[in-house]
Amino acid sequence: MKKIIFSFFVIFCLQTNLVLSQYKTTDCPVIPTPASYVASSETFDISDKTLQINRTNLPKEIEKYLVKNLKDAFSIQTIISDNSGEVIFKPQKNVPENSYSIDIRESVITISYSNEASCFYAINSFLQLIQKNDVGYYINLGFLMDYPKFEWRGLHLDVSRHFYSVDEVKHFIDLMALYKFNTFHWHLTDDQGWRIEIKQFPKLTEIGAWRDSTLIGHYNEEPRKYEHKRVGGFYTQEQIKDVVAYAQKRFISVIPEIEMPGHSRAALAAYPEYSCTGIKQGVPGIWGIFDDIYCSKPETISFLQKILDEVIPLFPSPYVHIGGDEAPKTRWHTCPRCQKVIKENGLKDEHELQSYFIRQMDVYLTAKGKKLIGWDEILEGGLSPNATVMSWRGSDGGIEAAKQNHDVVMSPNGYCYFDHYQSGNTGEPLAIGGFLPLEKVYQFNPVPEQLSADQRRHILGGQANLWTEYISTMEKLEYMTYPRALALSQSLWCDNTKKPDYETFKKIFIKYQMPFLDRYKVNYSKAIFYAKMEITPNKQGLALRFKGAEPTDSFYVTSFNTDLQKNIDSVVMKSNDSLVLTRENDFPMTIEYTVTPYNNVSGINHFSIEQSHSIGFPIEFKTPFNPKFSNRGNLALVDGVKGKRPWKGDEWLGFTKDTIEFTVDLIKTRQLQNVNLGFLSANGSWIYLPETVQLFVSTDKTSWSELKKQAVTEETFFQEVNKKARYLKVVVISKDKIPVGSDGEGNKPWTFMDEIEIEYE
Repeated sequence: MKKIIFSFFVIFCLQTNLVLSQYKTTDCPVIPTPASYVASSETFDISDKTLQINRTNLPKEIEKYLVKNLKDAFSIQTIISDNSGEVIFKPQKNVPENSYSIDIRESVITISYSNEASCFYAINSFLQLIQKNDVGYYINLGFLMDYPKFEWRGLHLDVSRHFYSVDEVKHFIDLMALYKFNTFHWHLTDDQGWRIEIKQFPKLTEIGAWRDSTLIGHYNEEPRKYEHKRVGGFYTQEQIKDVVAYAQKRFISVIPEIEMPGHSRAALAAYPEYSCTGIKQGVPGIWGIFDDIYCSKPETISFLQKILDEVIPLFPSPYVHIGGDEAPKTRWHTCPRCQKVIKENGLKDEHELQSYFIRQMDVYLTAKGKKLIGWDEILEGGLSPNATVMSWRGSDGGIEAAKQNHDVVMSPNGYCYFDHYQSGNTGEPLAIGGFLPLEKVYQFNPVPEQLSADQRRHILGGQANLWTEYISTMEKLEYMTYPRALALSQSLWCDNTKKPDYETFKKIFIKYQMPFLDRYKVNYSKAIFYAKMEITPNKQGLALRFKGAEPTDSFYVTSFNTDLQKNIDSVVMKSNDSLVLTRENDFPMTIEYTVTPYNNVSGINHFSIEQSHSIGFPIEFKTPFNPKFSNRGNLALVDGVKGKRPWKGDEWLGFTKDTIEFTVDLIKTRQLQNVNLGFLSANGSWIYLPETVQLFVSTDKTSWSELKKQAVTEETFFQEVNKKARYLKVVVISKDKIPVGSDGEGNKPWTFMDEIEIEYE
């Protein structure tokens, strides 16, 4: 296919007399980046803000879309003609599916396409090509040819934690369309709200769609506070049909998610008889994971299948998402009906019971002509024969499913969870936790290297997820989604071996896509403009630099010593300037840096450094840290930046190992006095204090003196040493499993560490 497309591109260039050496190939305004693009400095000018469109070969709905976008975003009026036009359309035969091209000459623009979907993709590229100068609108002469890499290019929206109106959902879909996403995963049910009308079971929306309170602040904050206000909502079946039809016109498939067996408290508030206990409970106003899930008895299976009977006709998509994630087995362990199902079906345990539960849905959906898709927990206990796996807990679930010859959608939370923080800026709005900056999203590759060529064919593509516990408005939803969705679109549309590097992408975003998003009045994040503190080791301790989006950025930097309560310096720093912090002071200091952009592109940022005796010491980790939480790597524990609440993930090292071991080199032999080591306790995020810490000291890294093992009972671990040493070895024993009755029970918890402070004479 690539040879065909390349030949088509070369022939077209020759036909249009393009001299390739005179054209720019790295400055394309369009995101996702086209497979091929050439352009000159000459322009096609849109005179008097009017564009003549020849509707011949232009599908009617796409014509409406084009006219509306030209008017709304650019104030460009259109003249529609059946005979002539400045923009003409040509269907193409014997070309790859979903491919298109745009040929821009001085007097005419020709858009060629293989099918209606590719015509629509071409229109969205065409809109991005339109630029503005002092005279008016123009498009650079040239040629663009393009086609997608993956068939599943998705964004997900959770409307259960916070409800979004039909108009807001359509707006979300509109923005997806601009960047050629083609799958909208609509998370319609969860513990905090049931959002789809089911006529057989009216209480699902009469009761399950509403809650009387909502958590204020973060889940891990104590004491917890609530807003006691009735909130909620749901979509009628007619509204669902309307949204689906709206998305179809934008060549976006809508995938419904009906959660089971877990995340079902809203449904059980309406129909408690389908739980294991039968106890009536309200719709919760707090986030997290709940023990009360659907009972596995036959009556519940029938209840859910009747719900699916009403869901299936509303969604033409071949897929129905059934969730399958985060389903505690607490109730199933003691439920006589569940234990009866286990015994009667020869199941090994409750994990196989969940697989049995999912398999009933798989058989039912298959008989209805649908495909079941679920989160990677559906692998546990055995994967249902026809299931597609959506891999969210990293890539391992997707790899395993592909090796079993099942289709996979990659959505690893380390790259695709847009509810995570996108910068370390002090002004970032509250988020669930985790750290996912734009540049990390850009690194995402849906196809794991571990898979063979045959197994890789099972990777359908990928998607990003917007869980809305802390996203309550469309304004914030836009902020959390964009520009990260642009970075994701690169990985899902482009060949990852050929897409531009991140710095090129960033320049294109700043130069072209920011004005484009401004035209659509999108409240996108400008986090890339905030100053970032770059910390590197130095012989004396640490070197600090403050960097912005551009290498030429300058900043006003004011240093404040919180111990002395006074300003100690105020300078203008360029990106290549550095400050040196030494570890040989008479006493540790806390220095706060206020960094203001010299060019006022973005707001003020604040950084705090604990200038202790141990900053910058080399650390060697025997236990690898998880790449999801590895900012600054080996330097993280001695960079002077202490982890804060609410945790963002950029300041912590995260581990999911039973034993964590690392060694600190103190450069020379010193008289050690004591050691402090910071941990994080955020059980709602599956982050637990470890069980114990044991210290060892050595002067030669060969013979070690063992100190007494100590239990960890607080977030700050402290131990006296009073020994001479050059090397300090630290062994941390993590908690084995999350306790029964807690969120994520039975899973391996995270251990988060930050900043080791070693006092010496």
